Amino acid sequence: MTTWIISDTHFGDTSLVGARPASGKVARPFETVRQMDDCLADLWNDRIAENDRVLHLGDVHAGEGWRVLPRLRGQKHLILGNHDNPLDDRLRAAFATISLWDVTAAAKLALTHLPLDLSRCSGMADRFTLNIHGHLHTRPAPTDRHLCVSVEQTGYKPVNLEDLLAQRAACAD
Repeated sequence: MTTWIISDTHFGDTSLVGARPASGKVARPFETVRQMDDCLADLWNDRIAENDRVLHLGDVHAGEGWRVLPRLRGQKHLILGNHDNPLDDRLRAAFATISLWDVTAAAKLALTHLPLDLSRCSGMADRFTLNIHGHLHTRPAPTDRHLCVSVEQTGYKPVNLEDLLAQRAACAD
């Protein structure tokens, strides 16, 4: 079983596609929501096997985007994003668990949607050496102790958690 990470799919979100969105957000390179949803789902299913674990770091869907969820492979776990409603029956049906964050104590790793404050005065600096998060889309992560996995930063694909941590360790050496 492999553990995968993805964030900010925003399935069904019409404000992210087409010509310059009215919201001022950077448009994704898709002409229609259906094209975006199909591409994201295909890239997901190309990598993920049925028994793989997928940690979605939030902002799953908008509008009719929930319709994509049943076709996505893997054992899905949701870390809530600012656009996710924990009472949404469609999310509850699609995800095995829904939580605010996930931590791996041995690796001193925190998985969240929003980047955590890892400064000394936050009280989190000694607890976590790395915060893998979403939310920022195309913006850079706030520090070298943060890693953003919004789909815009991962080629619209889920990333293998073990590979991600190994690459970070190799860069630190």
